[in-house]
Amino acid sequence: MRKDHLLIPDLQALPKGLDPWERWIDVSVSQQMLVAYEGTRPVYVTLVSSGRKGTKEDPYETPRGRWRIYSKHVSTTMDGSSATDGNYSIQDVPWTMFFSGSYALHGAFWHRSFGAVRSHGCVNLGPSDARWLFHWSTPLLPEGWHGVNATDESPGSTVVVRD
Repeated sequence: MRKDHLLIPDLQALPKGLDPWERWIDVSVSQQMLVAYEGTRPVYVTLVSSGRKGTKEDPYETPRGRWRIYSKHVSTTMDGSSATDGNYSIQDVPWTMFFSGSYALHGAFWHRSFGAVRSHGCVNLGPSDARWLFHWSTPLLPEGWHGVNATDESPGSTVVVRD
């Protein structure tokens, strides 16, 4: 492998307020990379596709900040309307983990451009990476269920999106 084809994640410190055993997710927009942590220990890394710049009328940038996953679904429909792309509706978007409004981490079966900016603001992952993250992150999905919401007793994993 050529050295210029290799990406190495910038390891991050445990976010303030999290316990050393908590699971959390770091998304680097500049590197188009996601690292899953258990406390300070990285346990999984993968390339992602975050939101492209878009236009003033249709901004698609992935929001920066810190949230918790508040809802998870084995699959869901994602749709919208934009001046630049028109109407769209994608059914059965796999392994969806909402963290801020309609922004989510989810599998994307419609492209293979991971490592490049591409989405309408969500963080796209390869389907197998999204599946791993879905089953690893909290809230945990009870067996036989299709979706779950975070609660005070079962809060969602922290998601940090940074430049």
